[in-house]
Amino acid sequence: MFEHKSLDGATHRVLPALEAFVNEEVLETREPKNGLPVDAAGRHQHGVVGETLVERFLPPETVGNAWSYDPHTPWWVVVVNPPHAGIVADFSKSKGGSYRHKWVKERNVVAFAEGGEEIVLDGTDYVVTRSSDSQELRAPSLMKLRSAYYAS
Repeated sequence: MFEHKSLDGATHRVLPALEAFVNEEVLETREPKNGLPVDAAGRHQHGVVGETLVERFLPPETVGNAWSYDPHTPWWVVVVNPPHAGIVADFSKSKGGSYRHKWVKERNVVAFAEGGEEIVLDGTDYVVTRSSDSQELRAPSLMKLRSAYYAS
């Protein structure tokens, strides 16, 4: 279990990872604005996949785990320049994350889909092989790739 002096259970908290491909736990931070309560703030989550720090943005808990314009939980996106200090850096290190994202020219992983599938940038296309049917999907943007991924 990750422990840190900044964990207060409200603005900074640790949750169990719901996806099997995310290492154990997720660090969630919420920064309320304009005098709103903490539970009305959007949630910024960090996790570690293998040695890679990833992040996603979720709506406030009162809304759920998906945004109104997209019924699916956001994918995890690779943090290309991870912080070198602070709670996120400490969390990443404790979960096995490397200080810098290891860029591999032949397999440039930029995100992870719902089932843990790697999304790679191949030239100008984002590419994922959907685990449910082994179909390779390509699109010029992550949003278009998500649409194709969730299409029946």
